[in-house]
Amino acid sequence: MPMNRIVWHHSAGTYTPSDLDRQHYHRLIDGDGRLHDGLHAIADNAPGRSMAPGSYAAHTRELNTGSIGLAICAMAGADWGDPASWTHPVRPAQVSALIAETARLCGRYGIVATRRTILSHAEVEPTLGVWQRGKWDFDYSLTGGSTARDPVVVGDELRARVIEAVDYAPAAQDYPTRETIRQGSVGHFVRDAQAALGVTIDGMFGPKTRRAVVEFQARHELLPDGVVGPMTWAALL
Repeated sequence: MPMNRIVWHHSAGTYTPSDLDRQHYHRLIDGDGRLHDGLHAIADNAPGRSMAPGSYAAHTRELNTGSIGLAICAMAGADWGDPASWTHPVRPAQVSALIAETARLCGRYGIVATRRTILSHAEVEPTLGVWQRGKWDFDYSLTGGSTARDPVVVGDELRARVIEAVDYAPAAQDYPTRETIRQGSVGHFVRDAQAALGVTIDGMFGPKTRRAVVEFQARHELLPDGVVGPMTWAALL
């Protein structure tokens, strides 16, 4: 299942992911630039999935559906107006890891980097028009390129680095002519999927093929709906 966007955050905690941090974000970057998984899979926030409380990563107000939450563990107790109070500022290694992981996720989920699809929590309100209770991660430069407290300027700096790093293959747009198939479908597209899944190749999408698709999707953090659409094709091929 395609994801719509990646939202960048700081955790407002220390350099070590806390249990609360893990509940709210899909990926977390500690003070040394190491990646950690949150408690919820990215598929838990997939479009079309029920957003029951506690069943998904709640990281961005009213925009959690289809959104991947990627957080830098930093900024504990920071006062917006007093940078001297920032005892846990974002470190360069964390920024590098943020860029690398964003680029990887773009390629994995077929997300093309734009201001509306890759953005910081501070950019959500001015760019997408959804109120975020005064969130300011990141309205300060993470690269040293600007002293402005303008989140879009900061976001543009980061997006430029993501675009340089991203590898979009395989991605959904690489397979635009492959039709969506599901239980009951027949034909050569079904045979292609069965071959990739390693199941009996008979060209008929029955319960066994559907079960194999669901298992594959679960392993690859796709919505396990048993339907082979653009994102599942991209992962399969």
